[in-house]
Amino acid sequence: MLFLNPETFAVERELNAFPPRPHELLILPQQHKAYVPIFGDGIHGDNPHPGHKIAVIDLLQRQVQGFIDVSPLESPHTARLGHDGYVYQCCENSATILVIDPNSDTIINKIAVPSHNTHRLAILPSGRKLFTDNEEDASVTVVELSGGNGKVIDTIAMPGTISGIAASPISAFIVATDGEKPGLHVLDSNEHRLVKTLPLPGHKKSSQLVRFSEDGSLLVVIGDEEPVISLFDGELNPLGQIKVGNKPMDGCFSPDNQTLLIANEDDGTLSVIDIATLNVIATPAVGRGCEVLSYFAIP
Repeated sequence: MLFLNPETFAVERELNAFPPRPHELLILPQQHKAYVPIFGDGIHGDNPHPGHKIAVIDLLQRQVQGFIDVSPLESPHTARLGHDGYVYQCCENSATILVIDPNSDTIINKIAVPSHNTHRLAILPSGRKLFTDNEEDASVTVVELSGGNGKVIDTIAMPGTISGIAASPISAFIVATDGEKPGLHVLDSNEHRLVKTLPLPGHKKSSQLVRFSEDGSLLVVIGDEEPVISLFDGELNPLGQIKVGNKPMDGCFSPDNQTLLIANEDDGTLSVIDIATLNVIATPAVGRGCEVLSYFAIP
């Protein structure tokens, strides 16, 4: 895990006391810490030695504070902070979503889901529903949330495999990337149905991750091992495509929405994109394997 200067992107500190391999990153601003799941040494759908821990990072001291052991559950991956203050964490191989109290780093509940291909999840702005991407199963599971409890209430059949999922912070829709061809699926989050699929004309392959800005005014769609991203506004109007580095994995918007960062895993660089001009203005080196990015504030 690297701590970067938010202006120069120089590496200021490196943490490497992790089992193999850390995937994903969740910032918990109230607790001034982060969760880094230890997924295992494989990849999605092929993880022969799954992990069973979540690293807890002290963001003020910039050090590993400890680990949450999720055994016997395996392959923790994407986590999201709910409006109830709890963390909802996928455990892929175990077809389970954990509910964690970030104040005590304790597991308070387990929600069984019908798929062992649940890799990522998204929570509605209301906090009342959670949606999972069941990638190879070509489905999205809908979970109703209430005070740390959850129950599966629906399954949305998709036209094919999917790769990424995100909930709009400002509108009643969910987006998911088509896992087989360039396309962005749009789902109605109230009626639990596929509404339309938007083309991604600058892409030759399927895409992977989708990320909204915190205020919901921007959306980035990241190519799956293809050096291109697409940018949309919050109403899904296309703004343009931008060439980035090799194997882009994830991205994040700056707090002021002036800059978009893309992590290029194979190049070991960041693409620093000026949103006003849609130009890459810098490609600082951060080391091969960079994957998930997030800003955090120092009190």
